Amino acid sequence: MDNNYIPTPFDEKIENKDLKILKTALPYMNGTRQKEILMLIKSMELKKSLDLINSSDASVSIMSAENPMENTQKMLNDIRQFCNEQEQENIDMILNLFSMFSTYGSMFS
Repeated sequence: MDNNYIPTPFDEKIENKDLKILKTALPYMNGTRQKEILMLIKSMELKKSLDLINSSDASVSIMSAENPMENTQKMLNDIRQFCNEQEQENIDMILNLFSMFSTYGSMFS
């Protein structure tokens, strides 16, 4: 299990104090009770997700419509924190390519 849990923007939208308490208590319960509480947790998360979809604040977006390249770079940087070392190197290579293309484009525009 990952001890360095970093919630995603989506997780932050659907989690609340009750869910955090249930998730924290889950490992201390016996097997049968764990299964019941796990189903309760997942159903609560699903309900909160559906509520989010139906709300006026349905977006968990942090992107900027003006610059798709910048959005992609920010997304890759955010994803990078969940990757192993090899995957991080691959993302770094992609980000370096974006940077080179951006520099090239600004030099010759």
